Amino acid sequence: MIGSNEHGFGLVMAILTTMVLFAFGAALAFLARTDVEISRHQTLHVEALYVAEAGAEEALHRLALTDPTMVTVNGASMNAAIRDTVRPCDPDWRARIFLCAPGSEPMAPIGEYHTSTIQSSATWLEYSSAADANTALMIEHKWQDLDGDGVREDGEIVLYDAAKYPPENFDTGSPVEVVSVVAKSATAERTIKVEATRFPVSANVLAALMCDMGIDVRGNVTVCGHDHSVDTPHYTMFPDCEAYEYCGPPPHSHCDEAGCLIGIITTGDEIDRRGTTDVGGYPEPMNTSSSNHFYTLPEALGLTLEEVNSILDQADWRDVENNRWQDGITYIDNEGEAEAKWNTGGGFGLIYVTGDFATEGNFRWKGLVYVEGDYRLLGTASIIGAVIVKGVSEYAFTGGNPCILYSSEAITGGLSRHTGYMKIGWKETSGL
Repeated sequence: MIGSNEHGFGLVMAILTTMVLFAFGAALAFLARTDVEISRHQTLHVEALYVAEAGAEEALHRLALTDPTMVTVNGASMNAAIRDTVRPCDPDWRARIFLCAPGSEPMAPIGEYHTSTIQSSATWLEYSSAADANTALMIEHKWQDLDGDGVREDGEIVLYDAAKYPPENFDTGSPVEVVSVVAKSATAERTIKVEATRFPVSANVLAALMCDMGIDVRGNVTVCGHDHSVDTPHYTMFPDCEAYEYCGPPPHSHCDEAGCLIGIITTGDEIDRRGTTDVGGYPEPMNTSSSNHFYTLPEALGLTLEEVNSILDQADWRDVENNRWQDGITYIDNEGEAEAKWNTGGGFGLIYVTGDFATEGNFRWKGLVYVEGDYRLLGTASIIGAVIVKGVSEYAFTGGNPCILYSSEAITGGLSRHTGYMKIGWKETSGL
């Protein structure tokens, strides 16, 4: 009997051991499967964040494009640029980018702009919706309810001015844009908000007209270093330009002599002024001191050489054509070649010429003109902003009745609207 009981006990122990091992194996299998699911979820969670970042990048890229920028995507042509063209900014303006082919996006309500993604439909990342406005990639101006009435109003759009502290204000600078992205990767979802603004440009300009060599100014020419509004009409000569000045002697409104510049500066060479030339500025109309420093393009723009090269690499135009309007960055590399000549036409932004340059006829420009060679300004050409010329001869400006009016707004506005966007804020609002 004792032997039989021992055999029975051994059988029970074997069964129990088998059951324990089975349970342990099942637990290991369950834990392994759970680990796989957790790992997969974490992977999708991270991928969804990358998708959200990609959505923000499309929005910022398209905000920086020159309007219009026509592209062909998913078999259709569309304008890829996104921009609020109203100034001052429309408080209710919004843009939504839908995950659909061009022309199939939902109809936009008043005050909104709807467009399709520029992604290829073969590899769509899901950072928007095909039709749901609530989850579509959205861009809007940053807003602060100053009067507490819950209504977006003029003067409540947040602007960014790098020259101020704090830079966010409601008076000067570029609007801060808020990009809202709801992104998915399979079952994972992440929602982020990115704040961005135009890359700030703080131009370092000493005069309305700055030359490294001597200047020959003849005819009915106006060169004024008082700070003028960017809205000053072209061909505004002295004394009519006084009505658009932010600085200078009374009775002008917004007078602030600290914003004035000298009219013409050289680095020691004489200014041959003839005819009925009018030159104005503060603290003096002209300065030919040999101690004046001539600014390189990076110095004039207040940027590094690498930043300037990046801007020039992405220039909107690399030549000039008569009667053409060229908003943006015009980069003409003609050193050692024939003089580049622009007759009529014009634009808004930066002109950079490595060789000789001439503007004639009814040429109009708002922004900065920088010429490494000689510059001839003729006819009724009008520049509102500033001109910097290195020059290789003793004269650069002759004849006609052109005008150069200094405008800090035209310089910074013309440059910053074409220099891309920088992120100044980031947060995740869900999906943590």
